[in-house]
Amino acid sequence: MKRDWDLLRKQLTDIEEGRDVFADVPKRLNRPNDMSWAEFDIKVAEQQNAEARIFGHLELLIQKRYIDGLSVVRGADNRFSYAVHGPRLTMDGHDLLDTMRSATIWESIKTTAKKKGVELTFEAIKVLAGAALKHALG
Repeated sequence: MKRDWDLLRKQLTDIEEGRDVFADVPKRLNRPNDMSWAEFDIKVAEQQNAEARIFGHLELLIQKRYIDGLSVVRGADNRFSYAVHGPRLTMDGHDLLDTMRSATIWESIKTTAKKKGVELTFEAIKVLAGAALKHALG
């Protein structure tokens, strides 16, 4: 899975605003009678990739302790299960989201990172946010 910062930003915002962070998880598929097994396998693979992308990013936020109140477990079959018990942002999660919240600042961070050849990491975002904010206020 390739890290998608815009998805991480959306997930943080969804949690902060009390929206269902799992709303975009595709529903499990049933094969219609008029669909071949090969077509169905392709649809299932697409569904599993979308699911892995959403849950994988939530795993990152949980591991870095940016969110609390969610559990995501990856099974041996690489399928996910989850538990929700009052999702919330931690203080670090609020700080990260505050850094990413402004569309102008967020675009400036991404542009600067790309221009300088810097990979976006949680730490790089914090540093680049300071520079972007300084430039915006300058």
